[in-house]
Amino acid sequence: MRILAVICMLFICGSVHGQQSNSEDFLEYGTINRQSKRYIDLNIGNPTEQKVYILRVEHSPEVTYRLTADLIEPLSTTQLRIQVNPSQKGNFNYVLKLFMSDQANPVVYRLVGTVTEDLPDDNYLTKCPDFNAVPAGVNAPSELTIITIDKATQELLSKSTVSIIHNGRPSGTWITGRLGKFTEKLPPGFFYFLVSREGYLTKEAGIYVGPEISEITIPLSKNPAYTPPVPTKEPEPEPEEVAQQLPPEKAQEKLNEQMASEIIDTTTQKVMPELVDIPSENFDASNFRDVNVIFVLDISSSMKMGEKMNLMKYSLNQLVSKLRPQDKMGLVTYASTAEVFREPTSGDHKQELQKSISDLKPIGMTAGGKGIKMGYKEVMKNYDPDKANMVIIITDGAFNKDSEDYQKTVQKYAKDGVIFSVVGIQTRERDAQLMEEAAHFGNGRFVPIQKLSDAHSNLMQEIRIASFKGLKK
Repeated sequence: MRILAVICMLFICGSVHGQQSNSEDFLEYGTINRQSKRYIDLNIGNPTEQKVYILRVEHSPEVTYRLTADLIEPLSTTQLRIQVNPSQKGNFNYVLKLFMSDQANPVVYRLVGTVTEDLPDDNYLTKCPDFNAVPAGVNAPSELTIITIDKATQELLSKSTVSIIHNGRPSGTWITGRLGKFTEKLPPGFFYFLVSREGYLTKEAGIYVGPEISEITIPLSKNPAYTPPVPTKEPEPEPEEVAQQLPPEKAQEKLNEQMASEIIDTTTQKVMPELVDIPSENFDASNFRDVNVIFVLDISSSMKMGEKMNLMKYSLNQLVSKLRPQDKMGLVTYASTAEVFREPTSGDHKQELQKSISDLKPIGMTAGGKGIKMGYKEVMKNYDPDKANMVIIITDGAFNKDSEDYQKTVQKYAKDGVIFSVVGIQTRERDAQLMEEAAHFGNGRFVPIQKLSDAHSNLMQEIRIASFKGLKK
């Protein structure tokens, strides 16, 4: 069955669950055989102004699940994927209970369906696939229609700009026609949609797109601060009948315009007010030193949740696009262990760097301390006191395994002028404080990235701050 999805204030697809009653909710899995996809995706919505936590999930032994996050920010959502692993033929009836901080009683899901053939012996232990995985047998792109409407009046909105980002890279930008929609073939996976229109608030969010979703409706809210232009005698031309996809150069310009409306550069104003007068796109040698930077990237299993990997990849790609030939950038990854993922590479080898970023995949536990030490080893290969030498760790949480002595490492190299900064991807408040303290040891800063507009600019701004020639060593 194809699903029509409505992305409301919360940018939601599929069934919406949040602030629910305590009655059981039946999820119908239908008939299941060896080729069947055995999971259902739900969106848990939080329409309130308060944070909501998913406290725990109780379920039958034959059920596995994944959450994109256990914290639901105000006016936001988290995704819940529920997979059944029946051990024998016939009807099944399983239970999953979701305990949330805003409800006294759990939300109860009853999972029902029928297995029509014997499944493989190891089926019982099958894990629920992560949100970035492509389901087996579902590789081909499927058509998805995106519709933009006025949230209050439900009127179709022509001239809306819709940018799509996948795996950290722009996938295209469209201008909606008179019918306020366009159709595009997209492969299964996690996508970001960034939607804007004159007189309306820009909307962004990540969503998993699969073949079961055929249509997404995006209501936009009017911008209360918008002042309409004075009407001219010349009538406005009628919008095009059909949507138009912009060529790559125009698409990037439009994407930059969409992002620019979101940027409030309070960090730069506070840290280095003299840098504010230099345009954000300026990164020339007259103002900025050569950069020697190693990124220490958290690819542990928690980074699989939702848009975290996409935000990290997008921010890294934005930086790569602005690197100069004299700059060098390398990648160290850490999960259960640490490894050099990309040797220090000059900024004129952008395709090689972008390919490495695209190939990043989350797996394993967290060995932050090992990653940091390896990062410093790599940055010292090209150390030059006249350059901006940096180690930047990107993570969604505090450093866990083998990280108790990272402070000594950071402080040791800080004496040589190596800056240590920490980028937090959708970080919890309690972890953000620890990250700020860690950056302080290395004379760097904590860089929060909570959404796409942050990923578009915050990392590049940190590089500009560290390399600015007005910065005292």
